[in-house]
Amino acid sequence: MLLRILLCLSILGWQNAFSQNVNPLDVTIIRDSLGVPHIFGKTDADAAYGLAYAHSEDNFKDIQEAVMAGKGLMGSFKGKDGVLFDFGLKFLNIDSLVEARFEKDLSPHFRSVLEGYAQALNDYAEAHPKEVLLKKTFPVTAKELVNSSTLSISLMAGLGMALKAVNENRVEEFLGSNEAHTGSGSNALAVEPERMDDGRSYLLINSHQPIEGRFAWYEAHIVSEEGWNCVGGLFPGGSGVFVGSNPNLGWGHTFNYHQFGDIYKLEINPKNKNQYKYDGEWRDFYVRKIKLKVKVIGIKIPVSKKVKSCAYGPVFENKYGSWAFRFPAHKDIRATEQWFLMNKAKNFGEFTEAMKMQAVPLFNTVYADKDGNIMLHSGGKIPKRNPKLNWTAPITANTSDYKWTDILDYERLPHVENPECGYVYNANNTPLECTGDGCNWDEYFPGLQTFMYNRGERFGSLMGEQEGLFTEEDLDRIKYDMRYHPDGIYEAKFAAMYNLDESKYPDIADAIIKMKKWDRNGNADNTDAALAMVVHDFLRQEINGPFALYMIRKQNLSEEMAVNAIRKAKKLLVKTHGTLDVQLGEVQRLIRGDKSFPAHGLREVPRATDTKLHDKKKGIYKVTAGDGYIQIVRFSKDGADIRSINAFGASSNPDSPHYTDQMEMFTNHEYRKIHLDRETLEAKAESIYHPRKNHLEQRAELNTKD
Repeated sequence: MLLRILLCLSILGWQNAFSQNVNPLDVTIIRDSLGVPHIFGKTDADAAYGLAYAHSEDNFKDIQEAVMAGKGLMGSFKGKDGVLFDFGLKFLNIDSLVEARFEKDLSPHFRSVLEGYAQALNDYAEAHPKEVLLKKTFPVTAKELVNSSTLSISLMAGLGMALKAVNENRVEEFLGSNEAHTGSGSNALAVEPERMDDGRSYLLINSHQPIEGRFAWYEAHIVSEEGWNCVGGLFPGGSGVFVGSNPNLGWGHTFNYHQFGDIYKLEINPKNKNQYKYDGEWRDFYVRKIKLKVKVIGIKIPVSKKVKSCAYGPVFENKYGSWAFRFPAHKDIRATEQWFLMNKAKNFGEFTEAMKMQAVPLFNTVYADKDGNIMLHSGGKIPKRNPKLNWTAPITANTSDYKWTDILDYERLPHVENPECGYVYNANNTPLECTGDGCNWDEYFPGLQTFMYNRGERFGSLMGEQEGLFTEEDLDRIKYDMRYHPDGIYEAKFAAMYNLDESKYPDIADAIIKMKKWDRNGNADNTDAALAMVVHDFLRQEINGPFALYMIRKQNLSEEMAVNAIRKAKKLLVKTHGTLDVQLGEVQRLIRGDKSFPAHGLREVPRATDTKLHDKKKGIYKVTAGDGYIQIVRFSKDGADIRSINAFGASSNPDSPHYTDQMEMFTNHEYRKIHLDRETLEAKAESIYHPRKNHLEQRAELNTKD
């Protein structure tokens, strides 16, 4: 009896730690035949509860890591690797900002959505205590969810890149006037009805992310009686769809690489290290102390660290100098509310009103709707800089002239709406080239991304070659193109490799000849592409950065680097496969659990495939990123026809039948149809249930007995 009383008190204490707004019996989760959750709630908060609960059933581990990042607990869980996120939270002062601005900046309605989401995570943790990775993670609050989302989006919007550049002393290489260090890519494409053979507008959503882990796409369909009806992809811990569609409209995002902030190399007073020069005078740093915890050999060790700020912003000190950061992203906590409003938008006007919040601090947005509108908008928080000044990083002037205070207005950013050419696209290339000739945006501002990648070249060329109307088959061919563009950026940057004199290097002469005759195609049965893929991987390792960096570096590939990479690649393939004449799909595989499929594509082609050496003895590379979640939408006056596919499946649980059940379709470039109406979903459902129903019944029985 005493044990039961203590258990009841524990449950009540957990419940009363914060408000309980959602009754789980008002939420229904319908799992379709592939296990994808379709969540129905009376209110938006109900629907958010169902989303969090369903996602927890499929991947509670990665959701917990997202929560830990918002609570400053990553160091306690992951040690020195995790504490970097805790440091970021405190260094950028995000937790204090959220505490101060939560009720002022977020609407009461959206706060209720976040509270419903947090409630579900706490309820799931309570019902599944053995799955909890770190006890202090729960209960989680809505504010801590905003901490997490603000930190993640701020790191994406230039700050992560800036910190890496400073830490590795590669600021000029990563953040020069026309270069950026990118680890993420994406494709998106929209075609207006007048350019389609069947008169329906077309939207391709094809964001490139890691295909497993905290930033892998999870598909969900969220519905409420308050007008939420959206399906698409989100990350663990996400309270709504980030890329997707509803019955009226849809959108995809691609990373853009404008200069979203600035790095300043400060001049320090040689007589007083707590002072920096600003406008010709020595000024004192503002200094505060932050507390962190780091797990070392299973023991959590408290660490205190002093953090400095200056007139520009937070200051990071290392052996290379003192660096100040001025980025607007971490000063706005409303990004997830903007996405929520985009989810619920019913037309172009409502969607653009949400976009004008400019709370999401980066991304190109490619849009289409049932009224025939299409758009590309290259948005985010871009500083309004004085065009007469030199903004090349790092800035060393140390004057107030370089302290901008505003961001560019929404209308001032690159955008193309309903162009005469009839289509828009982006593959992380400059928004100055996003449609056909004569239809592009052609203005300028300091910090504008002007560089291209191979994928952008390929999309632009293949779309531009089309005469007359497009068919879906045409657009499938373009989306799944696996080539490097002839006479384009790739050929220019890698000229040294393809101009090698094989007689000069007899030990790798056969490999050099093979590279020269390769048709630049990454289809899985290509017997030259395997060597190219492995060569590319060794080149990627050489610069300790993503392969895409080669496309935009000032330096072209050197002969020495090309020879070294080819030599290493030949050695690996001959040792593990016995020959250089091996099909790409035998070396490059889509692997999960006990399933393995040959993988099409290569780095930086439209059919994007990033890999990592998985089995050194067998010479097998595993796909880790690139194409993962793809959605194709066809809009007409009657609504949306939506299809999608995921690289693996709906669940991250190895025991689930949905752990790998989309892999073969994904490999074969096939899609599943998404139904939005409840009647059809229920008729085809694998399961229909209320979250926590069994647990609630058990709790009620326990309370009755007591």
